[in-house]
Amino acid sequence: MVTLKNISLLLILIFTIGLTGCATNATTENMTYSHPTTKKPIDTVLVNAINVEDVSGGSETNPLWLSSVNNENFKLAIIDSFKSAHLYEQLGHAHYMLNAQLMSLDRPWFGIDLTVTCKVHYHLYSTKNKKVLFDKDITSSYTAIFSDSVIAISRLRLANEGAIKTNIKQLIDDLYLLPMDQ
Repeated sequence: MVTLKNISLLLILIFTIGLTGCATNATTENMTYSHPTTKKPIDTVLVNAINVEDVSGGSETNPLWLSSVNNENFKLAIIDSFKSAHLYEQLGHAHYMLNAQLMSLDRPWFGIDLTVTCKVHYHLYSTKNKKVLFDKDITSSYTAIFSDSVIAISRLRLANEGAIKTNIKQLIDDLYLLPMDQ
């Protein structure tokens, strides 16, 4: 039996969902690190030489749950970041392959300022002799503040994106520091 109380609860639920929004995946664009154009690539064998082979560990977002990072968007963000940093090369021409595994994505359940911490394991190897050049976990975090978005679920997505973007930036910085005799 439909009662006034049930209708009121349903309206409150609909209003709350409308106010808070639905959770969405982190976007490729907001996870992509844009390497400064004023910064020329350093002299390394990795310039225009890396392809991204496999990205794993991410998950699709349940719209009624917490925002997450899916593998496809994460992989595209790495590729776009590598293109910006002059590290990317198409499959078949690449001298090196990168694999990335999202080990953890620690997200808060609630809060005003939301900090997300992610840990990604990166594995870079030569396509010629399978020699491992880089095998490292990188942990990074990012805080989205209330002024970034008044809607908490949007702030959480922004924090996810910022944590991944910071992680990719650190990866690029680390790759630029690798010895050149690889």
